Amino acid sequence: MEEVADEFSDLFGKDVLYNPLTPKEMAQLPIPAAGCMAQMCQFLGDPRSAHDIEGTASVMFPRKPQLFRDWLLINSDNKAFEEVGLSIDPKELTTVTVFGASGLQGTSVVKGLLTDTRKHYQVRATTRHLDGAHAQVLLAMDPERVTLVQADFESVESCAAAVDGADGAFLATDFFEGASEHVVDEHHARNIIDACEASHTVRHVVFSTMEYIEEINKKLVPDEGEERREEKAGESDRIDIRARAAAYARTKKLSCTFVLMPCYSEMFYKLLMPQLVVDEGTGEERAIMTVPTKGDTKVMCMSVDDLGPAVASIFDSYQVYAGHEIGLVTEFVSVKEMTDILADAYIAQTKGEGDEKSVEMKEIPMERWIEQKDTYMKDFGEMFKYLSHSGAVRKRHSVAKTMKLLPETKPFKKWVEQNKDKTQFRQSLGLR
Repeated sequence: MEEVADEFSDLFGKDVLYNPLTPKEMAQLPIPAAGCMAQMCQFLGDPRSAHDIEGTASVMFPRKPQLFRDWLLINSDNKAFEEVGLSIDPKELTTVTVFGASGLQGTSVVKGLLTDTRKHYQVRATTRHLDGAHAQVLLAMDPERVTLVQADFESVESCAAAVDGADGAFLATDFFEGASEHVVDEHHARNIIDACEASHTVRHVVFSTMEYIEEINKKLVPDEGEERREEKAGESDRIDIRARAAAYARTKKLSCTFVLMPCYSEMFYKLLMPQLVVDEGTGEERAIMTVPTKGDTKVMCMSVDDLGPAVASIFDSYQVYAGHEIGLVTEFVSVKEMTDILADAYIAQTKGEGDEKSVEMKEIPMERWIEQKDTYMKDFGEMFKYLSHSGAVRKRHSVAKTMKLLPETKPFKKWVEQNKDKTQFRQSLGLR
């Protein structure tokens, strides 16, 4: 099917992605022939229905079987291809409402839309306080293209006013940002979804959500040697409410793309922040990074700054990505590798004559490691714990799909090298 999608792309000059569905999912599609198609797919998936190409050719002799590529070329003017948007260009999205614009994800999306070179986007950035510091930072990015919109997520009417006249909308249910104003809980997300569905102008929504931990634990088989994990009461609630909101969006008559963010690269600065200690005996100053045991476990990561350009790429080809879930990730990297990369980039450059500093890694149990964090980072630590544990979650994220949206994105090491001189990151590591 990937080859079939490539044939469509080559002929029509548009990105066509293969989005696999189970027969049950196909039967639920809102089209008259859905049930028939589901039965056909179930039949074709049965090993007993395997077709013999050579046998078909011998039966048809002297005529030759028609290749799919040739059939597609002959029938490329069929009205069905026009109905799904292949033979005509879809109407462009030029105005996007960004809900939660003052958060890390929202700010990234605003930047990504404003810097996109394919279109000249107008951005409606929602905020509760028009004169707030975060709102003014957003406005300063481009006063001519950014419009601040006061929105109360408790009110569907207020959310509807925020998307009035917009072609698209971005919604982030952002676990990583703590209990600040831009966090959208399940109730708020439902209000926004209802407003988008009722809108006469919104044609596509990009929804940044998270994995449904409860359902993943029930249905997906853990990696070899990995035990099925029972979540503590309340531990996964903050994550699962985001997934439930996305499930609610799937029940609506909305064109949506769902993106799943991995651990932010930026957060590792705080998670792995070293403590500078002085040896009482030698007077030597050392930097100690405490890391959780099993430091060789691979964790998926991506800079939150990359989300904005990815969302801009989705809006640019929204018909291609409609209905898709895209697990973003630029690299799978272990905690030990992260520690070594950060130590090489920061600690090594502080060494000088008469000012020798050494760095060492101290392993402690995961539970103790999380408990050492402050309240804000504890939440992220819990998320880190889950994402580093579950292979089932990692399998939902694809480097290849991410690279298709972000051809110029960088792996963690190159990203650190590029950003190591930024003040906020150096301060997170206790450096000047």
